[in-house]
Amino acid sequence: MHEVSWVTMLTWLMMSVRLATPLLFAALGGLLAERSGVFNFGLEGMMLAGAFFAYAGSYFLGSPWAGLLLAVLIGMVSGLLLAYTSVNLGVSQMVVGIGINIFYLGLTSYLYRLMSSAAAGALSAPIFGDLRVPVLSRIPVIGTVLFHQNIMVYLCYILVAVTWWFLFRTPTGLSYRSCGENPAAADSVGINVHLMRYAGCIASGALAAVGGSFLTLTQVSRFLENMVEGRGWIALTAVILGKWNPWGALGACFLFGAANALQMQMQIIGVNLPYQAVMMIPYILTILALVGVVGRVKGPAARGIPYFKQ
Repeated sequence: MHEVSWVTMLTWLMMSVRLATPLLFAALGGLLAERSGVFNFGLEGMMLAGAFFAYAGSYFLGSPWAGLLLAVLIGMVSGLLLAYTSVNLGVSQMVVGIGINIFYLGLTSYLYRLMSSAAAGALSAPIFGDLRVPVLSRIPVIGTVLFHQNIMVYLCYILVAVTWWFLFRTPTGLSYRSCGENPAAADSVGINVHLMRYAGCIASGALAAVGGSFLTLTQVSRFLENMVEGRGWIALTAVILGKWNPWGALGACFLFGAANALQMQMQIIGVNLPYQAVMMIPYILTILALVGVVGRVKGPAARGIPYFKQ
């Protein structure tokens, strides 16, 4: 019994990491956009686009790397659209984001049905396998949980550290953050606010798409309609819970991933408790974050506010 419980715990932790990873990619994207002053309400749609085009690229080109590259390109184009409408035209960022979500929901469903009707056999695509990190994977518990994963999980670890270093340890990061706090002051000292916001939107779109591609390139080898299932919105909440800090977003995403993994494990081991009760945890945390109960949350002062040079 003790051995079974230990294996179950280890499995739960490994599942938590994997389920947190797509959320974390998208959360980093949302964080970068908001730090530059743009709200990316289109994370859900960008993740869905990344999931489909990564799958399609891997299926037709026979390589998950090709699928990942295609997802990044689609995400960058989506971010460029968000930047143009939000930065140049000053259109409501909420309206644009929701429009992106609806557009990709329809587009991916339509394209997948075309693929399904034209295919003669299975629509499975090549995916990334697990990769053990030498030496580190031998560490008891931690090694199994953190260093016996696929390449995209390791990439996510690195991106968290790089994003934190860029934002809080480089002069360019300081300039970047100033565009989300006081764009007029940033502009007065020669910082190109529009350029920074464009960069933030494009990076945000690319990261959200990579988060979506994780679902089809590592967890399953197929695409399912609307398979993102609200992860983009949870990622936005993780940005708030993490207080617009990459390490905080990491903790929030792991919390959401652990809650999701827990309800899956409960079903497997047959715990006599409604799994819906556990599934409510991420959404309860979402509500608490939005009403400001979980700590003091204060985002960039100019996020969501278009800036036009006087």
